[in-house]
Amino acid sequence: MKIVFFDVDKLTGQYLAARPACKCDIMLLENSIETVTPEQYKQIKDADVISVFVHSSELMGEKLLAPYQSLKLIATRSTGFDHIDLEYCKKRGIAVENVPRYGEATVAEYAMGLLLNVSRRIITARNDMSDGIYKIKHYTGFDLYGRTIGIIGTGAIGRHMIKLAKGFGMNVLAYDLYPNEEFKRIYNINYVSLEELYAGSDIISLHAPSTKENYHLLNDKSFAKMKDGVIIINTARGDLIDAEDLYKNILSGKVGGAGLDVLEDEDFIIHDDIIMEEEDRNISLAMNTIVNNKLLKHKHVIVTPHIAFNSIDAVYRILDTTLKNIENFVGGKVVNSVIK
Repeated sequence: MKIVFFDVDKLTGQYLAARPACKCDIMLLENSIETVTPEQYKQIKDADVISVFVHSSELMGEKLLAPYQSLKLIATRSTGFDHIDLEYCKKRGIAVENVPRYGEATVAEYAMGLLLNVSRRIITARNDMSDGIYKIKHYTGFDLYGRTIGIIGTGAIGRHMIKLAKGFGMNVLAYDLYPNEEFKRIYNINYVSLEELYAGSDIISLHAPSTKENYHLLNDKSFAKMKDGVIIINTARGDLIDAEDLYKNILSGKVGGAGLDVLEDEDFIIHDDIIMEEEDRNISLAMNTIVNNKLLKHKHVIVTPHIAFNSIDAVYRILDTTLKNIENFVGGKVVNSVIK
């Protein structure tokens, strides 16, 4: 079998070179699948398996996958799979496998780091100090102890975030379509409706998947139900928040601050040469890009480039699971499938 790994950085390349997946023809490419050169395509057009990361500037569907007629498996090195057109893959008979769990502690710790930075103005103070500016009164923050945090989504990451919040002496409200009753009992948390969570939380941290139902979960209507000065943390998916509505509510003071590791259409900021064929989509991308850049520059907002997963421990766990997924597939067994 021919296996092609896209989006391979130095760390990933070194790890994969030392632990090859099965006795196969393996190629490691630094670039993403949408930027394959003609020379590269000649070498990989008969790939049986491809492995990708989440940073793709367009959905992996017919346009990107049709040229690979031998393709049998996409092994994504992520838990999320909204960057892959599952309907097209199902139609083609292409298996899609993910990494269900790799770093609940990794992402939750990062989310807590964002919250600490927002609540105590750490980055602002550091940047001012490096510029020789000392404005102690400008860095007044607030304690997390005794505050109420609302956790939307109590999967593995959300549950770990709750453990961290409890360690800080915070009160916890939780929302999930499928409450974890055992976790509720052990950690004495309150599952509530979204409306109750909005109304009762000083801080809201998102740990839900990107689905049609969750699209723009936080918007003008939901912000209106929240406390004045609420803090928003998002290390899940960018499209859970309507970026324009978030920015408006930050300007008004309804939202007191935000820590965002993800943004809607975040890859458009990186790949600024993207030209979409659909006019309506172009307009949407342009608007989101404008708003995202405004969020980047706002003093009460911290934006980072989708790196909550990126500890060396988590990267290794991701790669280990991906290699096992591929090895099982080569051996005739599909594991961690995301196609129902």
